[in-house]
Amino acid sequence: RRCLKGGSAAMSQLVTAARPGGAADLCWLSGGWSSGRRRPLVAAEPGLAPLEPSITRSFSSACSCEGRAWETNGWRGGSAAVGATCAVVAVRALMRNTGRGAPRRRSCRHAVAAAAAAVATEVAQLQHTVRAWLAEAKLHENLGADIKARFGAVPQQSESVIAEVIARIEIAAQECIAPSALVQPFGSTVNGFSQMSSDLDVTVHIENEELFYYMSYLHWHTQDRRFAESRRRDSEGGFQSGERPKVQPKVEQVGARDAQASAVQQLASFLPEQGFRVVRSFPHARRPLITLQDRTGECTECDVTIGNRLPLFNSELLKSYSKVDDRLRPLVLLVKDWAKLRGVCGANEGNLSSYAWTIVTIYFAQLADGVPSLQALAKEKRSVVDNDYWGLEREFEASFLTAEDFLASEHAVRRESGLSLAELTYGFFRFFSREYRWGKEVASIRLPERWEADAWFRLCGKNHPEPGIHIEDPIEKRDLNIVLRRDRLAQLKVEFQRAISKLESGCSLDELLSGGGVKG
Repeated sequence: RRCLKGGSAAMSQLVTAARPGGAADLCWLSGGWSSGRRRPLVAAEPGLAPLEPSITRSFSSACSCEGRAWETNGWRGGSAAVGATCAVVAVRALMRNTGRGAPRRRSCRHAVAAAAAAVATEVAQLQHTVRAWLAEAKLHENLGADIKARFGAVPQQSESVIAEVIARIEIAAQECIAPSALVQPFGSTVNGFSQMSSDLDVTVHIENEELFYYMSYLHWHTQDRRFAESRRRDSEGGFQSGERPKVQPKVEQVGARDAQASAVQQLASFLPEQGFRVVRSFPHARRPLITLQDRTGECTECDVTIGNRLPLFNSELLKSYSKVDDRLRPLVLLVKDWAKLRGVCGANEGNLSSYAWTIVTIYFAQLADGVPSLQALAKEKRSVVDNDYWGLEREFEASFLTAEDFLASEHAVRRESGLSLAELTYGFFRFFSREYRWGKEVASIRLPERWEADAWFRLCGKNHPEPGIHIEDPIEKRDLNIVLRRDRLAQLKVEFQRAISKLESGCSLDELLSGGGVKG
């Protein structure tokens, strides 16, 4: 337990070390894996059994072969925070075929090819069985037409409305945080899977050096004013014992979290002048946030964060998915509407987020009808440096093939056996109610291969006594189930069963979407 709490590149790693005869001891090793680069394993802590040299060599060899062995076995992390977890399971895998001698070496290329072949076979089987599922069901004759009519041409928030809101927030940010502040939208309003009523999410981008400079000055200015006020009150004899500041404050650089907290507090003071009402302000949250209500424009609600770069890339990725297949947007909107009406959507209530529902819907379409993984088709490498969910600065892989490039490539050849909207809808609820491997399978649009959750997900996701659902963030590669409460997980399974039962009995779209779910 003490080994798996670290997050720095120098964190210690817990490794299972096999000894002759098959017994295992726990060894405490310093160093490890950081951002996919190999580091040497060193001697164990005094008093614990060291790794045998043959094991250490095989471990290093197996983990460095072109970086592919990690992906084959499900090591999706790449951060130092998962180093310990990777080491535990990697050495265990090496030990499975080890007797009293050294472990047998295996070709990494052979392992990759074997894994890919197994995945392709399993996905092909699922695509084939969707037709068999449909033969068993008696879908409502107007289900497909009703879905298309209701969700096929849902209007989104106009770009002019979004631009006007962003302009007002940017004016306030440049006035109270830094002159170079740039406001950028992200989330459902720009990723193609939104409706007119969707909330707007924006982030204020400022280079760290500039943010620290201005917020450090602000911090000093605030302290200096307090000092001056104390001097004035002291001269008037108004200070009580212990109230007087001891020394005049000096300018000191504030940390990243304090700088972001100060920036959010500044925005909360200045944004009302731009026609917004501050609904909520969380300057000291994991990701400092302020929620606004627009009093003068057409935007209902807006969430503002500081320096939140990762969602910008997620939004670009999902926007490309909304364009590569014209069935995806109505299918995602249907699923999100169903989840909201049945009370199983909303991270603030302990449910899966709207973003997570978008991911699982695309994931099913990839498995069942061959929608491509745009990240797997990426031609050029692109990365972004940002803080992860736990506040650690990391480099994230953000490469993917854009919709424009995909539609212009040979990959865009249309499949003749494409499923209809009604068939995809039934298949989605059938898959997650009866076929999905709860507690094991990871819904990943980056690698839609039905791979099992590894130690990374079990360590950093939300674990319950009952088998849960695992959903990978395609760029941050964390488990989006981290907000899911135990009671909401139980309700989620109930709602999936209810939906598939109604669809198989021939219910209409309105009956499927009827409200009444138990909310958190």
